[in-house]
Amino acid sequence: MKLKQILAYFDKVELQIKGANLTYLLNEFARNNIPILFAQKVDDTTLCIKVRQNNLSSLIAILEKKCYNYTITHKKGLSYQISAGLLVGLLLCVVALCILSNFCLGVKINSQNQVLVEQVQKVLNNHNYGVGRTWGSLLFSEIEDTLRKEIEDLGLVNVTRKGAYLWVNFSNATLPSTIEQENTTGILSTTNGVISRLFVSSGTALVKVGDTVSLGQMLIAPYYIDEQEQQVPCVAKGAVFVYVWESATVEFCENTTEPSRTGNFVTGYNVVFQDNVLKSYQPNLTFENYEIETRKEYISNVLPLCMEYLTYYEVVDIPVHKNFKDEEQALIYEAKQKALQLVNENDILEEKHTVALVADKYYVTYYLKTEVQV
Repeated sequence: MKLKQILAYFDKVELQIKGANLTYLLNEFARNNIPILFAQKVDDTTLCIKVRQNNLSSLIAILEKKCYNYTITHKKGLSYQISAGLLVGLLLCVVALCILSNFCLGVKINSQNQVLVEQVQKVLNNHNYGVGRTWGSLLFSEIEDTLRKEIEDLGLVNVTRKGAYLWVNFSNATLPSTIEQENTTGILSTTNGVISRLFVSSGTALVKVGDTVSLGQMLIAPYYIDEQEQQVPCVAKGAVFVYVWESATVEFCENTTEPSRTGNFVTGYNVVFQDNVLKSYQPNLTFENYEIETRKEYISNVLPLCMEYLTYYEVVDIPVHKNFKDEEQALIYEAKQKALQLVNENDILEEKHTVALVADKYYVTYYLKTEVQV
């Protein structure tokens, strides 16, 4: 595909069209597979639309064939704003960034404990976890397990990628006594998740760090094993923390319809006293679809008596095409805001999103990883 054709896909052109039966014209565009990015009816004979540059010639052919007058009012896009030389330079920069993005350019350790920071850095260096490694060769779970095994004072460990850097978040293993739980029937999981930290003061742990657990699963059993390998009853006491993912999903369809007023309307009214209708006039509606606008006007400054004017506007559904790629970032943001309502933003350890296409509908799901005590 030529560079000019590539740029034409991103360029947009705005036109003003004059003529009768504009709804028929929009339907004609849809029948000829010409996506309309934006459409607004100025009056009964004037329509403003926005299309991609690569669809402009097909659209103009229809306008001239149907004898519609049109004016190109605005053009914008890459080919109107940058030169080919600058574009090539930008493309080379993008290629270079894509190559660099496959490599880890540094390690950042998020802690104020300088002793632990030095220990973590030493372990990472010994195992060559860091600068120069490709992201595909760095297994975050493997790094977390290695740090837990080689550093005794390490509690919560979470390794993630942020941009070109490997981020290590951790805390020491000191457990406040106030968060310990105890139960004579055992400590059960209150959610689904993956064990991140496990502390047992009394009883027997039935799970270990890294295990996946489900709601209601026994985590710490109310017994210990004596020298004869017999179970001796006791109070289960300890604290268990798990990683959980909260998520929210938004849906999107590229081909939809939006109501547009035809200009036809009828009016009616109600005479209302204290929310009771005293008199009403309802017009004869011949519209299949309509929108209602209501306007109230009080007749008296003393009595709660008012006129309620009703206007019924005829509307027709106009097909609208929106490209998912144009809306993707807004949909990701919307899904994230919904997910944030489920968690405390300060507790977020990791976040990601997925996009799925099922039939003709896109599903954008945003995930937030947190740690909770069960």
